[in-house]
Amino acid sequence: MIRPLIENKRILVCVGPGGVGKTTTAAALGVEAARLGRKTLVCTIDPAPRLADALGVGTLGPEPRPVPEEACRALGIPAFDRLYAVRLDTARAFARLVDEQVADPAMRRRIFDNPIYRQITTTLTGSQEYAATLALYELARGGGYDLIVLDTPPTANALDFLDAPKRISAAIGSPAIKWFARPAGDSGKLFSLQRLRAGGALVLRRMAKLVGSRFLDDLSAFLTDFQDVLAGFLDRAGAVDRLLRDADTAFLLVLAPVVAAVDEALYFHGRLRQAGVPLAGFIANRVQPAPGLTDDVGLVEALRATPAYADLSDAAIGDAAARLGALARTLRALHDSEGREIARLAERAAETAITQVPLLDRDVDNLIELRVVGEALVAG
Repeated sequence: MIRPLIENKRILVCVGPGGVGKTTTAAALGVEAARLGRKTLVCTIDPAPRLADALGVGTLGPEPRPVPEEACRALGIPAFDRLYAVRLDTARAFARLVDEQVADPAMRRRIFDNPIYRQITTTLTGSQEYAATLALYELARGGGYDLIVLDTPPTANALDFLDAPKRISAAIGSPAIKWFARPAGDSGKLFSLQRLRAGGALVLRRMAKLVGSRFLDDLSAFLTDFQDVLAGFLDRAGAVDRLLRDADTAFLLVLAPVVAAVDEALYFHGRLRQAGVPLAGFIANRVQPAPGLTDDVGLVEALRATPAYADLSDAAIGDAAARLGALARTLRALHDSEGREIARLAERAAETAITQVPLLDRDVDNLIELRVVGEALVAG
């Protein structure tokens, strides 16, 4: 299921909550695509250095950089210039859009310095996700890569990423914003907020007590300058939305095989279908492998048959078997529980493939184990 995607798609978007191995999965997908001969860029917006560590590239910056040659050899990538990585910069993504829309350097400086702009581009709900989509759009438009793999920001809900362009559009194109920013008279030079302030309206006096008069000044200045940018933001949000729905883009939902994660995965699957965006697949990560022996008698026999334990007393072997048996039965219960959740996911979303990646015996913190994850993804 995974191999056709990395062979044929232009964009793979890994979505899902934080802590499920999404960054490792994105890196492993990029590695496998590069091993198959595609020039691949792996992107993250997460400031934590996990992707850089996983790929052995040191500190990532806003410019794509190639994975070092020695790392490529360890990953089984035959050519040095096939795998790149970048950390998307939220502020830079918004700034590039402003630069495109505003020709006047002084106006650009006023917009960038305005605290309202900084709030919208850093703390508004969905701003980080929208910045990721802006950067993805720019990279895709540049056409420098056969495949782009995006590791989306960690969110409580995977839909936050998909909905980000619409949420930002709704926020900056809301009736309230348009009302504040509309011309106050025939001259077209004054704005509603300025007109209200000039009239000493009661509503503004009360607002000033609540948020401070400086906030109103910042808002007035921002809305005045932002008129030249507003249409560009809305147009770009539409272009990003079309890119995410394009046939060359595929979404992969990374999840842990537990009840809450499967519930969210099913909800996300349903929402995507409603929006006409098919989900390319689920990746159940860190699946508990089935344990071997779980009964004490079998463990005693196995321990006695092991030459290294030949000198142990019957009491010591019995005690070890009892401890190992208890642990093995706990792991068996966990394995069975995860199996039931994967089966539930398969039954409720029968048309969507599920790729299982087994839990390794240690964290994926080196190139060899990253390659193991990639091979498990391709093997399915």
